[in-house]
Amino acid sequence: MNETIFLLGAGASVDAGLPTVATLTYQLKKRLTRVPGVNRKIRPDFKKLFDRICRYDPQVSTNYERFFEWIEFLLKAQKEPFTCVTRIKLGHSLMQAAAHFPYVVRGEIVKLFQSHKPSTAYLSKLKDFLPTQGRLEVFTLNYDCCVEDACAVAKTYLTTGFDPVNKRWKPQFFHGKQVGINLHKLHGSLRWFGTTDTTRLSKGLWTDSYYFMELKHQDRRALPKTLNISDEPTLILGPAPKLQSDDPFLTLFYRFHRRLRRVRACVVIGYGYGDEHVNEKLDEALKLGVRVLNVNLADPPTRFLSCCKFHHLKVSAKEALEKGRIKSELVKLGI
Repeated sequence: MNETIFLLGAGASVDAGLPTVATLTYQLKKRLTRVPGVNRKIRPDFKKLFDRICRYDPQVSTNYERFFEWIEFLLKAQKEPFTCVTRIKLGHSLMQAAAHFPYVVRGEIVKLFQSHKPSTAYLSKLKDFLPTQGRLEVFTLNYDCCVEDACAVAKTYLTTGFDPVNKRWKPQFFHGKQVGINLHKLHGSLRWFGTTDTTRLSKGLWTDSYYFMELKHQDRRALPKTLNISDEPTLILGPAPKLQSDDPFLTLFYRFHRRLRRVRACVVIGYGYGDEHVNEKLDEALKLGVRVLNVNLADPPTRFLSCCKFHHLKVSAKEALEKGRIKSELVKLGI
């Protein structure tokens, strides 16, 4: 087994030109006055709802996932038995906006990501950590495809667990012998789409009639017309739980859990520690003696600072990779 694994958060892609969570929240807020509801009519109330909730919780203005949590709470508070102990003063129009929002927000976030043209070359430096045998295990919480594109240009073999020929999920590809990178996209990808095989459905063959495919834009042209491809990619967004119970997400998170227990070091780049199910696994790893090297310009949460196995490298992802700062720190740690 390789002694080091990587965990990438949003900050790992910032140097490529993609937005931070705070920037993405700001951009999303600006679009809310033009976002249509489920009936395709523009709902200015989305922006009014966002502003109203920001009055109660200022953190919403820099973290759109906090807004999702509020939406979940508001919708639940309208149902029994919660109505017995809650009183909502937002009014009928804003509550209607709250009911529409979860169904339209994914499309807006996808558009925001697609509006950026990232420069990903520095991420190809992950190849410097390839083992002589087997694969470098990289886990990412990002939806973007920066690592895939960087490795393609650098001609570094990479798999996300999808068959490159038929484009379907096939985790056996993680076990190949070719040296390269296993990239585990724990929260989904801008290239993962739910697919329904209408031919199998018409024959009453429900088994294996729905599955995920990893598709670039040009791949769609070669697919048979009997496949019904979803319009939006599969992303795990709030307010739904980030820890999913089906594949590919179940297998990916299980592999993260297993690898953390079998390595000497985990290099965490650009992660803001906002996902508790991920934090719990890092806690477990630290208790088992795994060293965590935190690469981030922002200071880490205080919960980790008292642990002697947790080390902070206050540089950007680009500097850390291009200038060999990660390698030198791992050497200092005896890895």
